[in-house]
Amino acid sequence: MSQAEATAALASIDASRIESVQRIKHGLTNESWLIRTVAGSYVVRLSNTSEESLQINRASEARILEAVAAAGIGPEVVRCDPSAHLLITRYAGKTWEPAQAFEPQNIDRIADLLWRLHSLRPPDDIHVVDLHSVVRGYLRTLDERGAAVTAGTKELRERALQIAATLQSDANTSLCHNDVHALNILDGGTLRLIDWEYAGLGQRLFDLASICVYHAYRREQRERLLRRYAVRYEDDLWNRLELCCWLFDYVRDLWTAVRELQ
Repeated sequence: MSQAEATAALASIDASRIESVQRIKHGLTNESWLIRTVAGSYVVRLSNTSEESLQINRASEARILEAVAAAGIGPEVVRCDPSAHLLITRYAGKTWEPAQAFEPQNIDRIADLLWRLHSLRPPDDIHVVDLHSVVRGYLRTLDERGAAVTAGTKELRERALQIAATLQSDANTSLCHNDVHALNILDGGTLRLIDWEYAGLGQRLFDLASICVYHAYRREQRERLLRRYAVRYEDDLWNRLELCCWLFDYVRDLWTAVRELQ
């Protein structure tokens, strides 16, 4: 049995109804396949067990997926079984090309999508994204693995922890995705987000920071995103977004360093 056939079997898809199987993602935390059948197309994701050090909570992800699917913000879930490391969603088309994230009208659409997400009532018993704990957790993993040098100087570490504590002092938290970029955005006329493995109850502006950092938005693009998103634009809000962008960039570097140790 090929790996593709094994994947289909694990997903309980009748092999006689399969038209094609295509690997669409292969990474250190999961592997995804696009399976086209006579009844429709599905994305099957198989995750591995190297998730704890990357701070992934699959049980929380399952609850969040149910909520965002019902709200039309996430993919339609066909089957989600964290114990089997299995997720099946209905295929909803291609993700954005990176260039699409720079189009002014799409920046507005991203802002509107994030406003909708942050306005949702969070599901019960989901992962709380404590930025200070996230930074400390990654630093601890790097220290324990003898890779502390990748986290930068002592001053850089201290600055990251200080910024995380400052941002965490804001009690205004919401359901957040925390990994917003073009390849996680589906556009079928209405935008949806995929890959919710880092989602949780967290800081709203961290979601805005993720798209800003991933796509290296210039100041005018960041301002457009924030002005569209915010009910009232204030200098303090801009300053917090800049702090979030700095911290997101640092956390992304830590995450990459931890991932490379797997």
